[in-house]
Amino acid sequence: MPLTVSDLPLPRMNVAGAKQRLDLAGLPFVFFADDTTGRGNVLYHRYDGRYGLISPSG
Repeated sequence: MPLTVSDLPLPRMNVAGAKQRLDLAGLPFVFFADDTTGRGNVLYHRYDGRYGLISPSG
């Protein structure tokens, strides 16, 4: 599977905004910068139909 790197800046949003983007785009995950902390997060669709969030500790 080829790796694709985007030149676009990382979108800044909260989890609710990421969920909306994930649902609208139909993608398996969304990588975004939290608008409060500026740190990277990943919101993804789980196999059971729910959502999972990977966020940095601390």
